[in-house]
Amino acid sequence: MKQIKPTLLLLVAVLLFSSAFAQTPSFTPKGSFSLDLGVPARPKNQAFERVLEGLLNAGVDYRYNVYKGLTIGAGLKYNFFTINPFAFNNTDIGGGMQMPGAYLHVGYEKFTTERVAFSFSARGGYSLLMAFNDSCRVVHDGQHINSTYFLEPQVEMVMLTDKNSEHGFSMVLGYALYFHQFQSEDICVSTISELLPENYEGITRYWSIGFGYRYYLGRK
Repeated sequence: MKQIKPTLLLLVAVLLFSSAFAQTPSFTPKGSFSLDLGVPARPKNQAFERVLEGLLNAGVDYRYNVYKGLTIGAGLKYNFFTINPFAFNNTDIGGGMQMPGAYLHVGYEKFTTERVAFSFSARGGYSLLMAFNDSCRVVHDGQHINSTYFLEPQVEMVMLTDKNSEHGFSMVLGYALYFHQFQSEDICVSTISELLPENYEGITRYWSIGFGYRYYLGRK
């Protein structure tokens, strides 16, 4: 049951978003500055899920309203994962992986009331994969750096602080896909016990659930 919770959340969000098209918008912003903070959940592939634990999935961007809610924009993204010491049967092991990146945004946003908006968007770009731990300091004299492209669809519900405000807060559900197959070499070790070759198959991907802040331009 736990495995399908994110899917159910996404389905509910899509249904709410779909109902928005039947409503009359009360506010069409010229653009917005957006910040979101989420927690990565249920990462895949299996090796990535066992070795790393998600702490932060964050993004900040500017979005320009091209035409009747169709938005384009650009921004910066940062992810942070820590190493799970139980994957190595060593509670003294530390370190993690940070994933800074830049992206382009495209989406659609519609206000259904004076205060509530729904949006569906996707951000895609290029990210570094920067692992740091004792092994990386020995092997690479610092961090081990890799890179990859990523894509992250998101569904969001925004509520303004009041009907005439340019400030809004939101609930955000996303699904990030990094087109990189996690390997033990990514964290500077040759092997990881109890993991089989098939556990490394598949690109890195995870759900993200969190909150956001929006500052709208064009409010009179």
